[in-house]
Amino acid sequence: MPHLNALIWFILTFPLLLFLKSWINQHLQGMVLLLFRSEDAASLLYFMLLLPGVLIHEGSHWLMAKLLWVPTGKFTIGVNHKRGDRLELGSIRVGKVDPIRSSLIGLAPLVGGSLVILLIGRWALDVEALAKAFQGGEANYIIAELWGALHVPDFWLWLYLVFAISNTMLPSASDRRSWPSALIFLGGLIALLYFTGWVPPLRSRLTGLLPNALSHLNLAFTLTLTVDVVFALLILLLETLLTRLTGWKVKY
Repeated sequence: MPHLNALIWFILTFPLLLFLKSWINQHLQGMVLLLFRSEDAASLLYFMLLLPGVLIHEGSHWLMAKLLWVPTGKFTIGVNHKRGDRLELGSIRVGKVDPIRSSLIGLAPLVGGSLVILLIGRWALDVEALAKAFQGGEANYIIAELWGALHVPDFWLWLYLVFAISNTMLPSASDRRSWPSALIFLGGLIALLYFTGWVPPLRSRLTGLLPNALSHLNLAFTLTLTVDVVFALLILLLETLLTRLTGWKVKY
């Protein structure tokens, strides 16, 4: 049952993360546009705000490519306007390889970003103690842990880093390009293993590994969602105030 709950939580949180990322990216650019009334200035400040996450995103691509013996080329960090008003904050050229390695390289920012957020949550913000407080349900304990979290050294810096990383760690459309081919290949491989009798031994080996990995990923996603909701409310408030003060309104 705990494993099923973890899977359900993952299925619920991942679409929410996608929605929040899209909403925050749009309205953050809109808020900056209202502030400076210049698309170039808005793009530049937007890039600067998310720079730590951009570095981890592109660095994860590079590191995974190197681990998989895939050649890499030009590595760029900066604002680049693409077709359809799409804003690119960084890129790295990767050699054309099979769908499996290409998919793993595309998935790398999600893995790398989640690991960094998990490290921040565990060693800087002590989210495990906070999670236990919520599980216990005792109001005094919860308030004490929340108050303690607010007084962590450099708390707002850690919160900002989680925000920047979480809004750049999800794979882009180009990162997901090889996923359909990889899923077809993996489906065929699983079918082959099933008919040759290899599924039960593999399942027994993965029984402990996968739930543990999923629980860690859920912890990273939960922290990300919490931080994103806080920043989304702040962005909404500031955007509303700027709209009333300037008389301008951004259409999305």
